[in-house]
Amino acid sequence: MARLQTAPIFSDNMVAQRDVDVPVWGTGVEGSVVTVSFAGAESRAVVRDGEWRCFLPPRNAGVAGSLRVSDGIDEICFENVIAGDVWLAGGQSNMELELRDCLNGAEELAACANPRIRVYQAVKRAVVDDGFLRAERNNGWKACAPDTAGAVSAVAYFFARKVVAETNVPVGIIGCNWGGSSISCWMSEEQLQRSRAGQRCLDDYAARVGGKSDEQWDAEMEAYFADWRAWDARVRARRALDPAVGWETLNAECGECPWPQPAGRKSPYRPANLYHSMIRRVAPFALKGFLYYQGEEDWSRAGDYAELMWYLIDQWRGDWGDGALPFLFAQLPMYASKSEYEAGLENNKQWCVLQENQYKASRFVANTGMAVIIDCGEFDNVHPLDKQTVGFRLALQALKKVYGKDVAADGPIFRRAVNEGGVIRVYFDNAGIGLESRGALEGFEVAGEDGGYHRAEARIEGGTVVAFSDAVAVPTRARYAWIKWGPAPLYARNGLAAMPFRSCEADL
Repeated sequence: MARLQTAPIFSDNMVAQRDVDVPVWGTGVEGSVVTVSFAGAESRAVVRDGEWRCFLPPRNAGVAGSLRVSDGIDEICFENVIAGDVWLAGGQSNMELELRDCLNGAEELAACANPRIRVYQAVKRAVVDDGFLRAERNNGWKACAPDTAGAVSAVAYFFARKVVAETNVPVGIIGCNWGGSSISCWMSEEQLQRSRAGQRCLDDYAARVGGKSDEQWDAEMEAYFADWRAWDARVRARRALDPAVGWETLNAECGECPWPQPAGRKSPYRPANLYHSMIRRVAPFALKGFLYYQGEEDWSRAGDYAELMWYLIDQWRGDWGDGALPFLFAQLPMYASKSEYEAGLENNKQWCVLQENQYKASRFVANTGMAVIIDCGEFDNVHPLDKQTVGFRLALQALKKVYGKDVAADGPIFRRAVNEGGVIRVYFDNAGIGLESRGALEGFEVAGEDGGYHRAEARIEGGTVVAFSDAVAVPTRARYAWIKWGPAPLYARNGLAAMPFRSCEADL
């Protein structure tokens, strides 16, 4: 093993965060002096307890060159390094969904070459063992090109493409995402224990594991993967017959994807495991901010979600030593499986409550931004393919709230509902440009003081919506798109979708 080493996240083609002191760290010979230099900037540190950390002075966007690390005997040189903005893209499968698999993926991948977009994908293993360390040593940053970007997060790529186009600043993406992961997977045990909601996550998973040994879990996973491979083979064979086949047909003919995986100590779905094997392996590489798309796995604990988001943001900002780092995230779109829909979705509002708690987090936690993507869902497919819209709307959040651009980033957001006799008028923020309906204005419901909701007729009047129902003489409450799957046609005239809402939180 070499005497002098950097943390594995440092490599050729990386993006160094512009305009801030950039930490560079690693291991070396005790007492030796390590010098780090890049584009005319230099920093030194002494190795203490086998570790060292330097801080390079700020560099302007676009500054490029070699980053050199030396202890006077050994030297490491990373080529094609550029200063820009680095964003960590975290979450579960909808952030993980790859560029090659998104809507028009083949065409997008063929046209993706852009040396100003670079990507580092954290090693996707749940436990840091010898295999993990080997994979990490062979990992590195890649410039975006058709032969390198197929497995890049589609959301993160479309975000980066828009930001680069609008700011002319290179963008680096650090991918830390894993399909099916709960928010509890992305925090430490200690952080989860600080929260009553987090402690429940720990307790619930521990109860699922019980006294199961690692060997028992390995055997269960072998059987699980056999089922999954058989299912995947059926899906691939069906797609070979019809590449355009939809998930409703695939689920009906091939069966639904085997889920959930068996619980176990080494599972990626055990709370805190991915925090240790992904987040901690890249922190505190200098960032511009965080991107996050997650929540589908936590719909059953929707009432806890705002609290869990607060602790997640606090954890990540603390790990990077900056309590103000921007945290931008996607609110969940609509989704329902065919079986749920046929069973009657009006009896399950937890998905809506989770969306609402995501919005609460955006209001109560400073330096956050939420992209409303309610219109990006797909029936019977929890992994909608339109990631272009998601990345674009997250980019709008960044351009307005981080880069200070004069752009509209938020669609209509519920402000208040006022009874006006036999109708109720709903007022919105961000509606000054006017509202529009794409198709019939459906999705509104009204209720009186008894809380019994009825489908409402609605019309747009300027920046407001007037809703009414013959079944409710004096409507005092309103809600819109308060269902897992259904119509959501309301937009601002700038094309940004209205957020789902309920005017009274006592209603479910």
